[in-house]
Amino acid sequence: MTSTRARFQGNGEITFEQVTLGDVAEGEVRLRVDVCALCGSDKRLLHSGATVVPGHEIGGTVVGGALPAGTRGIVYIPVFCGTCVRCAAGRTNQCLHLSQLIGWQRDGGFAEHVDVPARCVLPVPDDIPLSVAVLGLDTVGTAAHALRLALRTQDTVDRLLVVGAGPLGLGVVAVARAMGIAVDAVDPNPARLETATALGATPAGDLSAENQYDVVVEVSGADAARATAQRVIRPGGTVVALGESNEPYTMPATPRWRRTDCYTVRSFYFPVDEMAANWDLLRVMGGPLRDLIVRPLTLPELPEAFARFVAGDHVKPCIVSADADVVSEVTR
Repeated sequence: MTSTRARFQGNGEITFEQVTLGDVAEGEVRLRVDVCALCGSDKRLLHSGATVVPGHEIGGTVVGGALPAGTRGIVYIPVFCGTCVRCAAGRTNQCLHLSQLIGWQRDGGFAEHVDVPARCVLPVPDDIPLSVAVLGLDTVGTAAHALRLALRTQDTVDRLLVVGAGPLGLGVVAVARAMGIAVDAVDPNPARLETATALGATPAGDLSAENQYDVVVEVSGADAARATAQRVIRPGGTVVALGESNEPYTMPATPRWRRTDCYTVRSFYFPVDEMAANWDLLRVMGGPLRDLIVRPLTLPELPEAFARFVAGDHVKPCIVSADADVVSEVTR
């Protein structure tokens, strides 16, 4: 079997190579990649280059290996051990022996096929399209897990603020609204803020004043966004730090901050034991979310997809297989 895959050379250059695939390793599964969504974190690999094939929001169909052929699945990116005490408790995102992420330390989904450990394939229910299921990874799964952690710290939440309406921020908006939580949102990109509004958020008002929100979810990683989150949180409130950045996360050395009780929650991905609840969320809001944010493109169009993604023209480009039914599922 031959397969095409993308290589990130650095400085924004993407090339393609044709490879001959060998046998599937024991305990692994070969997937035909039917959909692989672009993520903001992939921009770092686009700039720096990668020794593996990037792409970590993967949905596909089993064509060989340890699961029945034809199984539809999404790929859980942390390669968890499955045996440590955290994995045994279902908290696979907290695996004590985690050393690899699919698309980061081993080959990912910007390819026609990908081999992954069988335990990292999450079978998709028959009633959920793959184009919706793939949003259950970073966009909805990570958002839902972060909100569940935040809600543990609060008796009630009148409103929460989402700072940054990129793909993950929009996932937070959609999940929060599905949970019945009122949401304000802020983003410097008018189109993204408009999308957040379409998902049920209210554009935030003046954010210069302190003590406005019980929960603030900061999703951009920018220093200014972090400062906003720390300013508008109420005493006793919760700042959820979801945004990724190469800059250190710092707390302000001000009298007001020193005199404020506050939770700071850092969340990484989601555990597999939350997947049943996430499927239920996707049944409620996955289709409308997909139709608002997803833009389907094919693997040869990956350089264009990233160019439009970086420019802010596309919210959530997804590379889809011409051999799958995913294209017909997605509103262009």
